[in-house]
Parts: sequence; structure tokens; C-alpha cells
Amino acid sequence: MFLSIVIFIFTLLILVVLHEFGHFIMAKKFGIKVEEFGFGIPPRVWGKKFGETLYSLNWLPFGGFVKLLGEDADGTPRSSRDFREKNVWQRITVVAAGVSMNLILAWMIFYTVLVYQNFRIIYPTLESAAFVGFLEKGYPAESAGIKVGERVLSVDGKNIKVLDDARNFIREGKGAPVALTLSDIDGNNKRELTIIPKKTDDNFLIGVGFSPIAIKEYKTPTEKIFSGITYSFDLTRITFVGLGKTIHDLFSGNLKTVSQSVSGPVGLANMSNDILSGGKQALPFYLWFVGVISLTLSIFNVLPIPALDGGRLLFLFIEALTGKKVKESWERTVHQVGFMILLSLALLVTYSDISKLIH
Repeated sequence: MFLSIVIFIFTLLILVVLHEFGHFIMAKKFGIKVEEFGFGIPPRVWGKKFGETLYSLNWLPFGGFVKLLGEDADGTPRSSRDFREKNVWQRITVVAAGVSMNLILAWMIFYTVLVYQNFRIIYPTLESAAFVGFLEKGYPAESAGIKVGERVLSVDGKNIKVLDDARNFIREGKGAPVALTLSDIDGNNKRELTIIPKKTDDNFLIGVGFSPIAIKEYKTPTEKIFSGITYSFDLTRITFVGLGKTIHDLFSGNLKTVSQSVSGPVGLANMSNDILSGGKQALPFYLWFVGVISLTLSIFNVLPIPALDGGRLLFLFIEALTGKKVKESWERTVHQVGFMILLSLALLVTYSDISKLIH
């Protein structure tokens, strides 16, 4: 457990450093002074200055920050190295650089996992289902043309609600022909097949290993070349669908469901421990897990939420389109309020994670 926590903390550190390094390196490129490079949210635990930049460790382990000269100032004297003195597109580039670094890292990780696993990869879904995990050689399912990754919607007209339904409905037929309704991972492109199970000992089997986890397989050269990017796009789409469901549950008062579907650093650390407990064989899955976290960081950081990169980008794009900068005091107040709300939410999620572990 301790080693898993250390590995997870080191993983988060890498993701935060990479994100903030994106801001840092672009700020340096445009001649902007970086006053502080912080890990976690203040109050500060430790800090040391190297060159003109203070590098700090802070108490709350929720991300990090790069403090640029003049970024949140209002009416103070400016120098040529002030963030406010750069043109709007340079400022947009600096703010967007962190998100870009996390996105590129996610692509690199997904490509690595895809190549290692012969272009087969976990495909998360929002609801429980039964998927074809593997096919047994010499069994009816293989000769009938069932494919790995397909979703089993029904057996003999009975809908599959949980994984065991698929196995039980086939066994109930006691060797009679079985009518399967299959689809792609998302439930589209439905097709029907009738298969006669093969008798083995006391069971009748069709030769399918059912899995609660969907597996996506990229087959053609074009699919493989763009697999890391298209997979990231698919995960992004799923993330927004899940976010919409979470918001709906929140406003519907279904707080228990929201609590179960949202995790913070503590919950992610627990997931990390569960994965790493599988030993060396689980390393590709852990790498995939890190890629998902990196992609999620890029998605949520680009949302137009005050205090996040997306909130800052919103004000910058308004300036780019109108030619007028939003009043600095207004923008600063919006970000401060947004920061307090985000910090409160982070603490609530952490409390929820700890409560789930206790109970």
C-alpha cells in the first residue's frame, strides 16, 4: 500500500510538473518573468529560489501553479517582462500550453499502450454491460463470426443487464440454438446471430469469454496510425456525457450517485493501489490509468471555469474578439471567487473519498 501511494504521488507530481512546465517554457520564450513555480495549493510548506524563480511545495496537494509577473496585478507599474504587456495571442499561447502538454502526454501514453497490446485497449463505458472479451478456439462463436469487443445486448430476446445474465441465459437453453443480439461498443450497428452451443462436460458453451470491460481493437493501418488521437477523442466524448449525467444528478438531488461517480486525489490513490496490487502484469493498465488522468486534466483545465486555464482563456478570447481587455479588477475577483469554490469542491470530494474508504 505504501509503495503504491508513493508511486501515485510521484505520478501526480510528474503530471503537475509537466502541465506547469508548459506555462513556464512558453512564458520564458516570450520573455515573461516567472515569479514562482508551485506544487500544490498554498499555504507554503517549503520554498527555494533558483535564479529569478521561487520553487515551492504547498500544503494542499491539488495541482500546482506558475505565478507570472503581472498576471493577477491591477494598476501596478509594468515592465517589459510583465504578462500584461504581451500581445493577446502570446498570452493565450502561455495559458494554453499547460493543457497542451497534458494532452500530448496522454496521446504518447495511449500510443505506447496500444502498440504494446497489439492495438487493443480498454474502452470505458458509463453503464454496466457484457462485452466479448475473448473467443475460444474451435467453439461456435468463433466460426459464427462474433468479434472481440462486441457488446451482447440480448440472448433469446432477454436483455442483458449485468454480466452474469449473458452466461445464465445461454445455459438456460440447455443446448438449444441461442439467438444473440450484438452491437458495437456504443450499442450501435446491431446485428443478430443464431448459434448452437457446444456441449462440454455438464455445460453448453458458445466459446465466448464475457467481460464487463469493453475492449476496442484498431485493425486497419489508418486506424492504427490515428488510434492514440481517436481514442483520446472517444474518451473526451465519454467524459462530457458522464459530466452531463453528474450535473443532472446533482441538480436532481441525487447526491449519493454523484458521490460514487466522482473521485479526487484520495480516490485515485486508492484506484492506483488496486491496479498496482496486480504486480508487473498490471503495469500497462497503470500506464493507461495515468494517460486517462492526464487527458482528464487537460479536459477540465480547458473548461471556461474561473481560476482554471479555461477561465483565463475565456477572458483572453473576449479581448481577442473585441479588441478590449476586460477590466483587471473584475477578472481578478472572478478568478478569486472561482478558486474558493473549486477549493471547497476539492475538499468535499476528498471528504467523500475518505468516507468511502472508511465505510
